[in-house]
Amino acid sequence: DDEGTWVYRGEGQVKFIRSLEEGYNRGMIRMELTKNCTLEVLMCHEVTHEDAKPMNSNKGKAYTWICKDWAYNTTKKTFAIRFNDSMQALEWKQMFEQSKINNCNVRRGVGVPDAAAVDDVTSTFKSLSTATAASPSK
Repeated sequence: DDEGTWVYRGEGQVKFIRSLEEGYNRGMIRMELTKNCTLEVLMCHEVTHEDAKPMNSNKGKAYTWICKDWAYNTTKKTFAIRFNDSMQALEWKQMFEQSKINNCNVRRGVGVPDAAAVDDVTSTFKSLSTATAASPSK
């Protein structure tokens, strides 16, 4: 693969998942893309200070951002995600921004759930289906 060419990672469900385990990441929300049928993790990272920018060529249905991803390795990569319609993309963008605010607050010690809290994250952060992720090869 040539540097700068996009690598297709696959289609699947995007989920925003809050960590309730004890430790440094308690309360942090990570974004995860799992492949349809096999549940293979295609993308997994915490949203902190990244900016998701719309891709002009996809009429509001696609975004791109740079971050460290845990699914393959922890090097910084540029990601792109595309949805079937602009409403799904807008919902994803709103959840992305909410997660970023939450995670920055948790890192400052604000809004960390206590040990007794049992959060139903799916009520706050829904999953989105049929998203496509890609990242440039190195």
